[in-house]
Amino acid sequence: MSFGRLKRWYYRKKYREAFERFNWDLDLKKRVKDSCFVVFDTETSHTDFKTAKALSLGAFRLEGLNLKLSDHISFKIKNPVQSLESVKVHGILPDELKGGIEPKQACKEFIEFSRGCLLVGYFTQIDVWVMRNIVKEACGGVFYPYYMDIVDLLEVESKIPTLEELTKKLNLPLSNLHDALEDAYMTSLVFLKLVKKHENLPLGKLPLRV
Repeated sequence: MSFGRLKRWYYRKKYREAFERFNWDLDLKKRVKDSCFVVFDTETSHTDFKTAKALSLGAFRLEGLNLKLSDHISFKIKNPVQSLESVKVHGILPDELKGGIEPKQACKEFIEFSRGCLLVGYFTQIDVWVMRNIVKEACGGVFYPYYMDIVDLLEVESKIPTLEELTKKLNLPLSNLHDALEDAYMTSLVFLKLVKKHENLPLGKLPLRV
């Protein structure tokens, strides 16, 4: 049993119903090109992701390695901002969050949208961690999904490129927007280009994390 599977087995046994409500199994023998992926991005209140609050989320669902622009979710999340760091980094003003959805609703909508799919992102550990906090604090659950970081599909380099640098390197279209949904869209394009050579492999052969 791999470490990831062992980790999920442990949390399933420890938390039982709280695990089952917010996590799902994947068919790891299914070919990559026949699998479902949810590529997502979050914007957070500050850079210490262990204590950061998610302020917005954007995600696209890819079926059969096809990206449909209509198959997405995007929302801001009501959270009190304790500093101006989010304004500096994301340009999100505290007043904008007043019209956002409650964290409990954000938790439920994201889980419903993502269920059955492998989560994908760029430096995904940060996004998974903040969603784990929402699931725990707002919905009383635990969140230990299989996920993947597109960085793990890159050839080893001395310096990991930014998402914008990677997009340029792969000759993909750039955007002047840098909100969660637009970053999820750019990450989806990068993922599709990088995963193409693995499309006939079983899903479990990808560098999965938990």
